[in-house]
Amino acid sequence: MSMSEESTRELPDRGSFEQRVFARFDLIDRRLEKLESRNYDTRPVWEKALKAIMELGLEMGEVKTKVGAIEAKVDAVEAKVGEVQIRTGAIETRRGTIEGQVADFRTDYAGLNKKLIDTQLDFNLNLTRRMELVLTTLVDNREGLRAAEERLTQLESKLA
Repeated sequence: MSMSEESTRELPDRGSFEQRVFARFDLIDRRLEKLESRNYDTRPVWEKALKAIMELGLEMGEVKTKVGAIEAKVDAVEAKVGEVQIRTGAIETRRGTIEGQVADFRTDYAGLNKKLIDTQLDFNLNLTRRMELVLTTLVDNREGLRAAEERLTQLESKLA
C-alpha cells in the first residue's frame, strides 16, 4: 500500500474543510511521531557505528604511525644497502686492480724465469767449455811434465 492510499484511507470522507485539514495535520503528526520514534530507535545503532568509526580512525592513526616507522626503517636499510653497494664497488675495483697487478707479476715472473733458465744454460755451457779447457790444459801440462821428467831422467843418466 502506498503512502497516498494510506493518507486517503485515514482522512474522513466527509466533513468540513477545517475538519479535513485538521485530520490531515493529525495524520502528518502521527507520521512524524512514527518517524521520530524510528529515529530514536536507530540512534543507539548510529552511536555505536559512530563510536566504531572513531575507534577505527584511532586504529588507522596507529597503523599510519607504525607504517611510518617501518618506512623509516626501510629507508635506513636501503641507505645501508646503498653504502654496501658502494663499498662492494670499491672492493671490486680494488680486486680488479690487484688481479691486474698479479697478472703483471706473473708475466714478469715468467719473463724472469725464462731469463734465469737461459742464464743457467749459458753458465752451464760456459762452465763446461772452461772445464774442458782446464782439463785439456791439465792433460797437456801433465804430458809436458812427463816429457820434461823423461828428458831430465835422460840428462841425468848421460851425466852420470
